[in-house]
Amino acid sequence: MAENTAGSLAAALDGEVALLAKLVADEDDAEGLVAFALHRRAFLDWVTAFEAAEQRKPNEGEIRLFLMGETADRRLAAYRERASLMIDAPKIDPAAAPARPMPTKKPPLRTWFWPWGFSSDFVVADPDAPMNWRGLFLRLAMLGAAVVVTALALRIFFVRA
Repeated sequence: MAENTAGSLAAALDGEVALLAKLVADEDDAEGLVAFALHRRAFLDWVTAFEAAEQRKPNEGEIRLFLMGETADRRLAAYRERASLMIDAPKIDPAAAPARPMPTKKPPLRTWFWPWGFSSDFVVADPDAPMNWRGLFLRLAMLGAAVVVTALALRIFFVRA
């Protein structure tokens, strides 16, 4: 059993050394080093997923199959491209001021009909906020009071008994 594990480890190391030689041209090849690091991260993620799915460690053949897919020219080019994008990404200084100021939230307008819940620009402030049932009840009570007062005023001033 220990001999099988040692053989599996030796085969994995041989595959990794070959892949490192394909990805990294020399010790100053930052893009190749980052590409190899991306491959290692993918390999470790694969081993973790394999162990979770199969409830065992991958054997030599399974590791060799994974590395066979990893050494394909398109896969190596994809790793180098992703590494290039990571290296060329602009560096962001957190202490620097933002390029444009953050927009400030303007206070809602209070017009003569503000108790009914809308302003003159008809924008919902936060559609994901929970419903304000107390405010809704208050608005409906005010609307009902306005209807009653209007009906009484019409009865008093315009309807003759």
